[in-house]
Amino acid sequence: MPVQFAVLASGSQGNATLVQAGGVGTLLDLGLGPRALGTRLESVRSGWERIGSAILTHTHGDHVDEATLDYMARQRVILFCHEGHRVDLAERPGFQMLELAGLVRHYDDRPFLTPSGLRVEPVELRHDGPTFGFRVEAKPGRGARPVALGYVADTGSWSDLMAETLAEVDLLGVEFNHDVEMQRRSGRSAALIARNLGDRGHLSNEQGAGLLAAVLRQSGPAAVRHVVLLHLSQQCNRPNLALRAARASLRGEGRRASVHAARQATAHPDLLVTASRRRSVAAAGRPRVAGRSPTPDFRFPEDPAPGPAGDDA
Repeated sequence: MPVQFAVLASGSQGNATLVQAGGVGTLLDLGLGPRALGTRLESVRSGWERIGSAILTHTHGDHVDEATLDYMARQRVILFCHEGHRVDLAERPGFQMLELAGLVRHYDDRPFLTPSGLRVEPVELRHDGPTFGFRVEAKPGRGARPVALGYVADTGSWSDLMAETLAEVDLLGVEFNHDVEMQRRSGRSAALIARNLGDRGHLSNEQGAGLLAAVLRQSGPAAVRHVVLLHLSQQCNRPNLALRAARASLRGEGRRASVHAARQATAHPDLLVTASRRRSVAAAGRPRVAGRSPTPDFRFPEDPAPGPAGDDA
């Protein structure tokens, strides 16, 4: 049974992603209002009536909307957040309503389960305040291999531990926020440019490509069949630049995958993800050449480059 992974919105104006398995959905972030989220959910064949829980990466305004917290309380949708998020959430009426209804759950650095059975492993990221990515696993049936998804939306730098946690996923969503030269020439304040380029800002195309390569090097040849580029800057990036960097990273590792640049204004991509085949014992035991993964025994066509209009997420 496939797992649906649909980016409902991605960028500085709002972030939300649907992970749906067995007809029950979980939202990663809540950066749009409830009506807009409902419209985006309907556009990917889902709806609020299917949402059982939501998981918050951090408390920036483009990742959590007050009206949506209020709506979740009325719809009895469970919210998972880190204990460190309470400092920013505690005074918000919507969060207070969720707490009064007993719908708030806290996560730490340990894996946890959602009511729909998703296994979620938090990945601590380097951003403002407590910020987390996730490795999400959905088991489609007894004895079946879980579908594994990686989600890293806001981080200024990455580590080998992050790459190790995301190894062997079937789909990797990773931030490709900006082109460095566009950032430097953006006309923004020096402080904002320094923050975005800093270790606790946002990943550039080159950094995102580096994290992708590191995950590939720790993964078998049948893993990472889909790559989703997240949180592209409208002012300091272009989808074709991000896609080019991601594809170069894949080629450098001798790999192919479908590659998608997520958008701000519409839900995209909307993917049905199945679990990859298990590696054979011979493949699992075969030594790797530094910097390169074994040649895959499958091929996926790369997405065509997006047109100049309507894809600047």
